[in-house]
Amino acid sequence: MNEESWIKQYWRPAIAWQYLAVCVFDFIIFPAFYMYFSQQQWDPITLKEGGFYHLAMAAIIGVAAWTRGKEKITRILEGGEEIEEKTKTTQTPTGKKQ
Repeated sequence: MNEESWIKQYWRPAIAWQYLAVCVFDFIIFPAFYMYFSQQQWDPITLKEGGFYHLAMAAIIGVAAWTRGKEKITRILEGGEEIEEKTKTTQTPTGKKQ
């Protein structure tokens, strides 16, 4: 089995968390503080230049998710990974009574 390095394995979730943090700060936290202290309206930094930052992040996260899905499908079809059963019951099977 080929083990991936931690950076190769976790870059996708790291990018998604970073994008979430940027959106929370740019649309929630900074506007609240800015309006409280300066009594003016906050102009979101990431919406400048036509919101290109959001378009770029959507492309990166979308393509990364798509390629990861393709990798998983390929791995399953090659037999390298088992499909986990999502529904497991804790009930004992009902059989014939003796």
